[in-house]
Order: sequence, then structure tokens, then C-alpha cells
Amino acid sequence: MLEQEKKEKNLKLWRIAVTVLMLLPMAEMLFVLPGLPDIIPVHWGVDGSPDRYGSRWELLLPGAIVLFLGILLLRDSFSCQPKGMRTGGLLTLVVFNVIQPVVLYVTVRPESDIMEFYFGKIVCGLISLLLIVAGNYMPKISWEYRLQRKHGFRTRYALSDETVWSRTQRFGGYAYMISGVVGIAAAFVLSDLVCVLVMAAAVLLSSLLIYWYSWVAWKQVKGEN
Repeated sequence: MLEQEKKEKNLKLWRIAVTVLMLLPMAEMLFVLPGLPDIIPVHWGVDGSPDRYGSRWELLLPGAIVLFLGILLLRDSFSCQPKGMRTGGLLTLVVFNVIQPVVLYVTVRPESDIMEFYFGKIVCGLISLLLIVAGNYMPKISWEYRLQRKHGFRTRYALSDETVWSRTQRFGGYAYMISGVVGIAAAFVLSDLVCVLVMAAAVLLSSLLIYWYSWVAWKQVKGEN
């Protein structure tokens, strides 16, 4: 009974955190929107300077995406979820909420340089942390759960057999966690642009390796049968 009460309390706190994090970006945007000019910087180049301008209303799009993501997380919390799903979802919202104030600041003050905030390092570190959480979560995605949600590394080989599915998710989990560690290390020792490129390359290489391993596992299972 006590264990069940603890789980219900943790779930309630998680839902409160998700609700706050999904509403905060939109609230921040609506607060600064009236004071912005009609045309604002909406994209920045690798040197940190604006390279595209657009309507101030474009700022509402990221907030709408975060709001939609939060609604999906809350909806799924009322059904059975693999262990680690809630942590990953919450961390995703945290990433958006860390990036959002920086983007708003350089939008309000276009003369400022976004790289002054080590923006690349922050993004690299947070996304790398998300990769580690996702990697820890992937091996826990059961064969049955694949039918309920589009989660996991869904190669055509993994979807053809339960054993191949399990092996693919386990290998994928290790691969993404290693990519996350590489990304965090890069954020500490490399420049903003380079660390982002290193992280992106690590994720791409991991994805290719996972697909290759899924094919290998499928061949092995096919040979055993």
C-alpha cells in the first residue's frame, strides 16, 4: 500500500512538473511578444549572428510544439509506460525551457551574440543527456509495447521478430548512451560549433550501427530457425 501511494505521489508531482514546463515557454513568448517589432531575427548562423528574419508571430511556433508535446506526455501518463519514459519526456521539456530564454533574449536584443551564452555547448550537453536517458530507456521497450506506441529503433528487421527486436533495442541503448557521453565530453572541451558537429556525427554513426546490428541479429535468428 505504501509503495502504491509513493508511486501515485511521484506521478502527481511529475504531472505538475510537465504542466508547468509545457506552459512556461508559451507564457514567456506571450509576455515579450507585444513589445517586439513586427520583423525580428528568427534564425542564427554558425557565427552567432542573425541570418534570417521573420514575423514576430513565428515565436509562437516553438511554444505550440512544447505545449503539444506536454499534452501527449500527460495523455500517455494515464496508460502503462516503459520505465524511463517519463524521465525522458520531462528532460525533453527541460531542454526546451533552457533554450527558450536565451533565444528570447537575443531576439529582444538583436545586437547581442547568441554564442556569448555558450549556446552550442548548452544544446550539446542537454541533448547528450537526453540521449543517455533515451539509451537507458530503449532496452526496456517490450515487444508488446511496440504495437501501442511508435517507440524504439523500428527497423524492418527488428519489427519482424521478438528476439531481433530485443537485441536491437539493447544494442541501440548502449549506442545512444555512448553517443551521449561523447557529446557531454565534447561540450566541455570543444568550441560551440565543433561540439555540436561531434555530437551530430556520433548520433549519425550510432544510428547506422544500430541499423547494421539489427540486420546482423535478423540474419542470425533467421539462420537459427
